[in-house]
Amino acid sequence: MNTAEMSGEHHPLVEELFLEQVERYPEAIALVEGEVRLTYRELHRRAGRIAAGLVARGVGRESIVAMAFERSADAIVATLAIVMAGGAYLPLNPSFPGERLAHMIADSGTELAICGQGIALAGVPNTTLAELDTDAQAPVPAEWDGSPLAYVMYTSGSTGRPKGVLVEQAGIVRLVKDSDFFRFDAGERLLLTGALEFDAATFEIWGCLLNGATLHVAGKETLLVPDALKNALRDNGITVMWLTAPLFGQLAEHDAGTFAGLRTLLVGGDVVHRRHVAQLHARFPELRVINGYGPTENTTFTTTYEIPPGGEGDIPIGRPLNQTTVKVLDERRHPADQGELYTGGAGLARGYLNNPELTAEKFVVIDGERYYRTGDRVTVDADGLIWFHGRVDDQVKIRGHRVEVKETESVLLRCAGVVEGCVIVSADDTGKFLSAYVVLAPDTGLLDVTAELATKLPEYMRPEHVVVMERLPLNPNGKVDKAKLPRPRTEQHDHSDLPEGQRQLATLWAEVLRAGRIRPSDDFFELGGNSLAVGALLGRLAARHGVHLPFKEVFANRTLAAMADAVSKAATRELAPIHAVPDGVPSELHPQQRGLHTHWQVDEKSLAYNVPVRLDITGPVTPRGVREALAELVDRHDALRTRFVGTRQVADSGVTVQLVESQYMRDEDVVRAFVRPFDLTKAPLVRALLVRVDHARHRLYLDVHHVVFDGVSLGILVSQLTDLLAGVRIGTPRWRYADASQWCADRIADGTFAADGRYWLETLADPPRLDLPTDHPRPEVRRTAGATVRRKCSNEQVRRIAQRAGTTDFVALLSAYSAVLMRLSGQRDIVVGSPTSGRVHPDFDGVVGMFVNTAALRIGIDEQASLTDLVHATKQRHAEALEHQAFPFDDVVAGLGLPRDPSRLPLLDAFFALQNIDFYTFERDELRVEVELLHPHSCRFDLNLQAYQRPEGIVLELEHNTSLFTTASAEYLLSRVTDLLDELDSAPDHAVFDQPASIGATSTAHADFTF
Repeated sequence: MNTAEMSGEHHPLVEELFLEQVERYPEAIALVEGEVRLTYRELHRRAGRIAAGLVARGVGRESIVAMAFERSADAIVATLAIVMAGGAYLPLNPSFPGERLAHMIADSGTELAICGQGIALAGVPNTTLAELDTDAQAPVPAEWDGSPLAYVMYTSGSTGRPKGVLVEQAGIVRLVKDSDFFRFDAGERLLLTGALEFDAATFEIWGCLLNGATLHVAGKETLLVPDALKNALRDNGITVMWLTAPLFGQLAEHDAGTFAGLRTLLVGGDVVHRRHVAQLHARFPELRVINGYGPTENTTFTTTYEIPPGGEGDIPIGRPLNQTTVKVLDERRHPADQGELYTGGAGLARGYLNNPELTAEKFVVIDGERYYRTGDRVTVDADGLIWFHGRVDDQVKIRGHRVEVKETESVLLRCAGVVEGCVIVSADDTGKFLSAYVVLAPDTGLLDVTAELATKLPEYMRPEHVVVMERLPLNPNGKVDKAKLPRPRTEQHDHSDLPEGQRQLATLWAEVLRAGRIRPSDDFFELGGNSLAVGALLGRLAARHGVHLPFKEVFANRTLAAMADAVSKAATRELAPIHAVPDGVPSELHPQQRGLHTHWQVDEKSLAYNVPVRLDITGPVTPRGVREALAELVDRHDALRTRFVGTRQVADSGVTVQLVESQYMRDEDVVRAFVRPFDLTKAPLVRALLVRVDHARHRLYLDVHHVVFDGVSLGILVSQLTDLLAGVRIGTPRWRYADASQWCADRIADGTFAADGRYWLETLADPPRLDLPTDHPRPEVRRTAGATVRRKCSNEQVRRIAQRAGTTDFVALLSAYSAVLMRLSGQRDIVVGSPTSGRVHPDFDGVVGMFVNTAALRIGIDEQASLTDLVHATKQRHAEALEHQAFPFDDVVAGLGLPRDPSRLPLLDAFFALQNIDFYTFERDELRVEVELLHPHSCRFDLNLQAYQRPEGIVLELEHNTSLFTTASAEYLLSRVTDLLDELDSAPDHAVFDQPASIGATSTAHADFTF
């Protein structure tokens, strides 16, 4: 059978196709990971610089370069850079056992490995992206005869050793360019779900980068926790996604609504069940669901089948892709309607690395063409559809990974103390898994075997059940009679003797682990738990018991007893009932609103808490469309139509936002004319101005009062505005801000956060005031006029500092800022303010309103402390602040009973935040919306350092109170922050107080400052 012939035409190389996208869509977003957003131009420049660094390290034509990263944007940059340098990438999972990694490194002959943060590979020189990032231009693309090697990917081998598959660039091009099963376009947004060493990532990464689409990268926790994945898909406007069949099944069973907003879902890696597809189509009949089949040896997909709504029975694997040849042959290699599937064409791999015998066995020539023997048993029906019926040998897919059972069995038999053993494939309604049966030496225990397997095999290749037997049953031929092996224990057991919390949790463990009796001392992971099982467990906890247990808590509390205790604390901490507050009914102020409301009552003309933003809109919009979208947002989000009556707030119905239209204006003119004081007794507390730039571009200016709005709210609002302008319907929020405000006020009243309050009162007892020298005497009454100075620092430098201390970029930057303040003031004990999200209930994550809390970080060191000591002190204080962030800052201030000083804010004179909201970009179809925060020329603190982390570097903006500091002093102070980062990077053991410092009125010669 040959339904799709090779065309014989020349296919451009991967780098050429990527450069076409850079030229066509230079400012389009190519890559997103959390706050990291790279345009095609930025991605090309960064990957080009790293490629130049690779060439300088000797990487050349088809050099194999290993790469070991967690799922991240950096991993994608490294992949692209290796290809641009002319090499072939070898993706390695850093969590794999050392023995397996060592084999892959030695077998591949790689002489260089690029590693992510905190990752190191033995047996090969290691480097990092930071070390490779040079100022050099990208190397000139090489000219090739034929198709160059793109990557080496190791798959399971029957000898117990994985084998390296050599995949060429022509296979990638055939997979993602002008394919007949799915065509990428520049408007697609794909969420990367495949592991980098899993060949689905080929489709995901290159499908985006070679077609101008956007690739979103999320961590394992997001992918494996159903509610987190649902939020990620919604918040990022994901349109297409690939999932393994087992994970797809879990998500469909948990909540088919997870897939709202998707246009296309590709599923494969194992058998796709009809009932899971039916659950999706019942909710989303227009959603395309495609079953994708194919071995790594034929570049990810060989056949596909778009599953229509309705239908019964099994699902076929479909028809071959274009430029793909398939044959169904019997044992004598004669054409047949039932037999083994052979495949060839442009996607075919070269063969196996350093294994010519296996290559000759698996890659055969038939009628003058090369074919790969898949080993899969299939049939072809009258319509030409191919149906999968299992393996010719005993290879199987486990959670999307191809596993040769003989490899696991080979490793099992090499374990110390295993006398006899065999491994079989078992299955139940949740999927396939491996079961092992062993006869052990007298001095060997079951835990000895499972512990050794854990050091030699990745989790998906390990048996989920290991059964100890006196002897293995044999058939008349002397082989193990697998039919007589006992079934793994999957029956339910009574747990009525356990305490209630443990009993409920044990029931869930038994379901997801396919286990029997669970004891309090049992370890979740020793019973066969893995990352997928964690995701399934957390989904059941949330759905059945309303408990949102953090992912990390499962790993920190592995036994049933410990995990049940963690669950009970999570329930106590998070799950107080939420009560709806109807429109028009006064409700309590949110604890974070009280201080802002009081400030307005004292100074109704202040602009200190205005939040002005500019939205740059590119694409087809009209003033009417903008007006209607704003009206719907105000209707959906009660915070935007809230007014204040005394000490309570009311959300009115029928409130509209007046949209003013204007000709082009500079930002400075907009701020002066548009940003005005709000009257908090009148709704809405938002105003809008639309400026037409040209026929395809508009600027929408929004000014919102901080009392009903925060940074997270801005992301929610702009994302939904983009959807509405593009004609996409948005969901109705379950809870509103009035509900959240009342809930938080009730929690303060009932003492839920009392322990957090005690922490702050103890930590901040007798707090120091920051005594900085100033250029001007401090006014008797505080003024808020301000200005801003800017400077840049390096992402890589900050990450080096953070990585060395085992902390975050936030702590590294805050440490540098604190060191400068300490040297300026001569104080060893200071307090610096910083924001925390304040969204202590997960159901409030999508609510627009004012939640952000202020943490007063008291950072103290001794006189001989080094810069490293300061970083560790800052790290500890910040961790404590996050743990206790629920208690309102205003209540902390009130509890401290500080004397009133009208010349300054209570407790805090300096503030720090690490932000990224000012360069958010939202895209939907032909529409693109970019966010820019504006500065209303005010400063609430003496000094406020805001760090904006961008792909090209960190922008530091120092807001300074102009009644205290001149611009020259602010610029000098900010320069000392970047100098301090250099010092932390190069000399972290320097003492904090090794030199004096001065600024402002105490000195006029900035060049003499030595801090």
